[in-house]
Amino acid sequence: MSTNQRLAALALIGVGALGAASRPTDGAGPRVAVLAVALNNLSTLPDDPPARVGALGAALRARLADGCGYAVVAVDSAAETDGRAGHGYYYDHPDVAAQLARAAGAEWALIPRLNRASPWVTDLQLHVVRAADGAIVSNRVVELKGFGMSEDLTARLTQRGAAWMADQVDQAIAWSTAAPGARAPRRCPA
Repeated sequence: MSTNQRLAALALIGVGALGAASRPTDGAGPRVAVLAVALNNLSTLPDDPPARVGALGAALRARLADGCGYAVVAVDSAAETDGRAGHGYYYDHPDVAAQLARAAGAEWALIPRLNRASPWVTDLQLHVVRAADGAIVSNRVVELKGFGMSEDLTARLTQRGAAWMADQVDQAIAWSTAAPGARAPRRCPA
């Protein structure tokens, strides 16, 4: 290993340590329930395969838990399926999603949907809902231009999109729980 390679490796380790040090270390983070990603296909193209859409939800759950320190609570999938009265139901009825989250012991319900107008106009949109009262505290959007164009690009966009959305969720929850005028702590590494 050359000197430059060693310095690059040490720099990466240092950046990782700084990111970890800036996150709160008070134990488990807020409890969140991430519902299944709903596909909102606005295009004339066939629907994305369920596995592709589901991978976004799995990546978001993993990023929130492993990268940001959130306690990701599993929602009973049978109850989620039974409670869905139609396409995009939970997105349109966050109060019902909040009930599912409360029943699972979560403080927050995250309701994602993939809006698809074309391969170049695709975004992951998400409601951040306080489970206690069903209030939407934020609506976040992350663009995924090129999603579904190739397997490699889609895999990369799935991971990056989950990371970007986890950071957005972290900000929304921090801002809604911080005392007025206080600086909201960041759990997700920048």
